Amino acid sequence: MNSPAPGAPWEKLLDGRFDSKRPGRTLWRLFDDQHGRVAGAVALYIVKQSPASLMPLAVGMIVDVLTNGGAFSKILWIAGGYFLLLLQNPLVHTSFVRLMSGALRHMQFNLRSALVERLQQLSITFYEEKQASALQTKLLRDVDAIDGLCRHLMHTGLNGLLVITYVTIIALVKQPLLALYFLVTVPAGIALLKLFDRRFREQYQAMRVETEQMNARVGEMLQMLPVTRAHGLESIETRSVRSVFERIRDRGLQVDTLTEFFASSSWFTFMLFQLACLVFSAWLVVHHRISVGDAVMYHTYFGMLIGAVQQFLGVFPALAQGADAVRSLGEVLEAGQLENNEGKPAAPSPLRGELRFEQVGFSYPQGREVALSDINLTIAAGETVAFVGESGAGKSTLVNLAIGFRQPATGSVKLDGRDLRELDLRTYRRQIGVVPQTTLLFNGSLRENVTYGLDKVSDATLWQVLADANLADFVRALPKGLDTPLGESGARLSGGQRQRLAIARALVRNPRLVILDEATSALDTESERLVQEALVRLTKDRTTLIVAHRFSTIRHAHRIIVLQRGRIVEQGTHAELLARAGHFHRLAQLQSVSHTPPAAEIRPIGTTGN
Repeated sequence: MNSPAPGAPWEKLLDGRFDSKRPGRTLWRLFDDQHGRVAGAVALYIVKQSPASLMPLAVGMIVDVLTNGGAFSKILWIAGGYFLLLLQNPLVHTSFVRLMSGALRHMQFNLRSALVERLQQLSITFYEEKQASALQTKLLRDVDAIDGLCRHLMHTGLNGLLVITYVTIIALVKQPLLALYFLVTVPAGIALLKLFDRRFREQYQAMRVETEQMNARVGEMLQMLPVTRAHGLESIETRSVRSVFERIRDRGLQVDTLTEFFASSSWFTFMLFQLACLVFSAWLVVHHRISVGDAVMYHTYFGMLIGAVQQFLGVFPALAQGADAVRSLGEVLEAGQLENNEGKPAAPSPLRGELRFEQVGFSYPQGREVALSDINLTIAAGETVAFVGESGAGKSTLVNLAIGFRQPATGSVKLDGRDLRELDLRTYRRQIGVVPQTTLLFNGSLRENVTYGLDKVSDATLWQVLADANLADFVRALPKGLDTPLGESGARLSGGQRQRLAIARALVRNPRLVILDEATSALDTESERLVQEALVRLTKDRTTLIVAHRFSTIRHAHRIIVLQRGRIVEQGTHAELLARAGHFHRLAQLQSVSHTPPAAEIRPIGTTGN
């Protein structure tokens, strides 16, 4: 992944400028590099809206000409001036939209770029607490909510502010008494906002949580479809998902009801104000304080003023939703679980591949039991070491410490004599290869999946890698060869083919350290044979760590480390551990390893077949 250019706009959102506790300030900061565009858009908006804002003034002037018996030529002059104002609107409006849309689209780009940048920086522990679909909701729905709020403010809010300004200035110039009456509507609007503010915040926050939960549940349903259908659980799963839909339906109804009650309350309040203005203007005409034209103008302007205040109030639900979206994004942009690699020296290149665990201890949060305790272990460069033990013994935790996904609570993990915490782990991980138990593939071509993250890999190199992974014949038989699309999550491949593709992905990087999380546990005999042969080529002359669930795959590892309740209880070769008749021997008997010889095995460097 390419790093952003120094000083990229979205980087400013990652250095403390994003403050979810102050949504208003944060919204302004989202446009830090777009202030010129925003200022230009505001100026153009004022110009383009001038015909609508000045229409009541023109109507009032024409009515006065008619009631006072003035010449028709005056009406033509007024109409001509108004026509000139109309002429500029199409061009100025288009320019305004282009500037405003450019600023908003750029804000979206910066915000989503900042989110992706931060998601790539967060430690693995962050993702254990967050569901992928909930994070996807933040990237899509919450950013769209902020964009919607900004559009409301740039259109509705700016128009309301402009109308209030026009009305106030004209009323102050022509009749200050009416101007004071007009301004009463603003405190009335503020009072309404205060009445509904807390309820809006609570309802929109609850709605966001329900939406995230719905997205997560739908994602789980789609992922579990094969299991659901295999066990005939369709009706149970449907009822479970429907209950989530019912909750969001009920919550949505509450939000809609609150929003419409707020809208109707504001409409009722301001219609009373408008009726009072009509009576007051008529009283002023009767007492010769203003002309009939002025009365028409004031009544029209007061109607516009009420519309403007209602527009402001109409922005409020979007404001509440946008503020909640800012708080939601703060869960990512302000998260403290960061893997800090900046400023640290790069890992040695090439690696020798020696790993040393010194007095390592590790505990999971939330009161879980100790995962590792007092681990002292040295893995020599080029050595193949397997970790075995019951579920929860600490095998995966130990490997995650070796990758740097987790940091030891006590002690240290050293790579070629250097503490992993002192190194830029990105430069270390580029030199390792990981073959997980479940291969993760994306909806791209076979070539793209194998060379993921690499700029240029020649076809010759790629075919050699595929041959080493026992995948070349299969790929040649495909209709488009290397460019054959794999489908979502590699759905068009069998389990054995996916595992061999993962091995090819590791081989193409020529790693110095290889980590295998039992790559053959769910394969048939023939697929296991092909995968094991590929693993022999992958691990040759490389430091290899194996998380073993099936002991048939580790018979010829240089060393086997037996873990129990986070401690090393035994270590040695396969034969040595069986001869001791200890914990490993008991586990091996449970699997009947000695009665099920593997079709192919991972062998130490320099060994040959039996």
